[in-house]
Amino acid sequence: MSILDTIAPQRGPKRRRFGIVFIAKTTFYTSVAGLSVFFLASFLLFDSKRELELIPATRVESEVLAPVYDYLKSTDVSVYSGTPGQFDTLNCWTEFGDQQFSAEYLNLGSWRVNAFYDQVRYYWRVDDLSLEVTRDAWVKSENRTIPC
Repeated sequence: MSILDTIAPQRGPKRRRFGIVFIAKTTFYTSVAGLSVFFLASFLLFDSKRELELIPATRVESEVLAPVYDYLKSTDVSVYSGTPGQFDTLNCWTEFGDQQFSAEYLNLGSWRVNAFYDQVRYYWRVDDLSLEVTRDAWVKSENRTIPC
């Protein structure tokens, strides 16, 4: 008796073996076996530990905060004033000027600067070499925010 007779025995007057049930069983068992081989090969091949090269910081926190202050002083944003259809222009430094800023180095060549304002923590990224400031827009909040 073969494996084929075990999975799909011959039935009926014409003794057809390749029906819908046979195709469904074959597809299921083939996919289970293929996924098992895939997972086994993945774990064996990609199990080695990978370490990222740490890039040492070339600046200190005070040198990183200065470009963020300049960025906020030069950035004007449009915010909703509360009246339908009206927007006010707002300078970011007037809102963040008296807030406490903190900076942390991310070991990959950039700094993350953050400040807490109106129940929302805002983040900026500063490149360690060029001191280029960009705004981290990934922070989502249910509260009203300003696009500084």
